[in-house]
Amino acid sequence: MQKSTPVPLRERNRLDTWALIHDKASGMALSDGLAKTTVEAIADAAGISKRTFFNYFATKEDAIMGTQPPTLSDEAVAAFHADGEGDLFGRTVRLMVTVIRSMFPEASHQARRKELKCKYPELSRTMFAHVSASEQLVESILLDRYEESDPEFANAGLPSGRDGAKALLMLAGTAMRFAFSRDASAVSSGDTKAVDESIEFFREAIKATL
Repeated sequence: MQKSTPVPLRERNRLDTWALIHDKASGMALSDGLAKTTVEAIADAAGISKRTFFNYFATKEDAIMGTQPPTLSDEAVAAFHADGEGDLFGRTVRLMVTVIRSMFPEASHQARRKELKCKYPELSRTMFAHVSASEQLVESILLDRYEESDPEFANAGLPSGRDGAKALLMLAGTAMRFAFSRDASAVSSGDTKAVDESIEFFREAIKATL
């Protein structure tokens, strides 16, 4: 049985502080309203300075929603390139989902986030901005690899180069949103069932219309 790697104390403390700030911010927003949930109020409730707050969150909205700017790890890029068995469409959807999931650390309150979005729809703007940034990260990988001379676009039935990359990106983004519409936790949780089903639905839909 493989043993999990212990989290270094410094990283554990960082995660605990992140979770504390998010917990105070989200709870305050639900109880006191967005206007009263200021950076100063959140910092006071968490027992930290404003400077420390901004070491963890760029905005109060991120602290409330438990989100952070998306990242694209070297491991995710390597997995995307190495997966020669998976089709290009499915790999792109999964890469995008991996980037989206980087927005939600483990301590992020999924149920509370849903409640907050229902109560304050304007908070969705934070999510949309991060999703847009996620798509740009994935687009950079597609444009970097699939140049005019790369045959994989042609093999997948897509036009090569920039236009093919953008078309693939838009299709993958639609599939990801479809998965989210069927299961709101599909993108932020570790369960891949809804994502896998979405990929299959889109594969069949594309085949049926050709």
